[in-house]
Amino acid sequence: MNAPFGISFLRKAELYNLCVRFDKQNKEMEVKNPKAQSLWPIEKALLKWTYFGHRHLGSPIKTEHLFLGSSDNKLEEFNMLDGSGKLKKDFIYLKSGNLTMPLENIVVKGFGDYFDERNHGHNAIVINKEGLLLGEVLTEVESENIIVNINYFMYGMIMSHPGAFILLLVTIFTLLKTLLCY
Repeated sequence: MNAPFGISFLRKAELYNLCVRFDKQNKEMEVKNPKAQSLWPIEKALLKWTYFGHRHLGSPIKTEHLFLGSSDNKLEEFNMLDGSGKLKKDFIYLKSGNLTMPLENIVVKGFGDYFDERNHGHNAIVINKEGLLLGEVLTEVESENIIVNINYFMYGMIMSHPGAFILLLVTIFTLLKTLLCY
């Protein structure tokens, strides 16, 4: 018999907290400097894509996939283009920025690994298990399923407050013990 939620759910709740923190940092940066362009929306789009669009996990995500002028770009797959084929507001950085930076950030944050540094340098990454799990979290949270969102919020809040988490565990065990005794 499986538990109602397992260790992977707790890890997903922890990743949810991390996403909330990255979103908060992104919004604070926009308020402080409206002209600054954050890389988090690009990273977020790539990680979401890995959950539902990445067919072969061993194939790399390359800088050519992020370049609007490339015949090899996957910007439409990454959901970075609007209806007219132009970059959405959150992804304007890709027009003039260093295209390796979003990929490097994913690696530094622990959600991917460099594909082959000798041949590709920092121009290609593969998403690791942690990145796939984060992509799943991002997709689930944006699915607008109220029960899923409440679960993430509740367990995310519990995970960010260890004392409350311990109190919840003690309460659950006490209730189970009481129920089993009757």
